[in-house]
Amino acid sequence: MVGPNGIIDFFLHPTFNFITSSVTNPSPIFNPLTGTTVLTPSVGLASSFGIVWAVSFAPAQAGQTLGVLPTYEDRVFDLVVTHTLASGLVVVSQRFDTHESNGILFWENLLPSNVTIEVFPHFELTVEWLIGI
Repeated sequence: MVGPNGIIDFFLHPTFNFITSSVTNPSPIFNPLTGTTVLTPSVGLASSFGIVWAVSFAPAQAGQTLGVLPTYEDRVFDLVVTHTLASGLVVVSQRFDTHESNGILFWENLLPSNVTIEVFPHFELTVEWLIGI
């Protein structure tokens, strides 16, 4: 029998077979992303579990290594997740950067206030929300 902690953990961190990606929910993401993009607080940002990304364009000089999933010598993007405390103080709760061509990122703490993505020059990134089904 699953205890209450198992049920709570299931809803806070569902398994892959209960997660799908969406460009419209919790709020539209207009792809591809370039430069700085702020995924602002919205009714739905709290309902996302993270993001999934894929490089839609990379410059030839990015130093792509061949393989099943290419990796770039150049950094593809930086991501910063912030949370607003009850006092109004905004704190950075998660930082992430990658050289990978695609991947998945779960929020370390749910209910983010803001997510800022800085796509490095000459890259284009396609991003979708991770939501429960």
